[in-house]
Amino acid sequence: MAGEIFVEIQRVGNALRVAAIDGTTAEEVVFQVPASTPRSSIDDLARAKLAWKLKRAAANEKRPDTRSGRRGIEV
Repeated sequence: MAGEIFVEIQRVGNALRVAAIDGTTAEEVVFQVPASTPRSSIDDLARAKLAWKLKRAAANEKRPDTRSGRRGIEV
């Protein structure tokens, strides 16, 4: 993933809440890290999580949707 990402960081107690948005697809991931985490590590993690989400979304587009859209077990 070589595109631009936008990162928002908010301190919540002893943690940082991180929201990262892919500039091309507008996909978003949100995660928390310890407040002592270096910015470079946060950026690397955000990029990795966005890449995973985009890869998962691409794989789901290839599969036919057989579920009803609800979570859980259908009986």
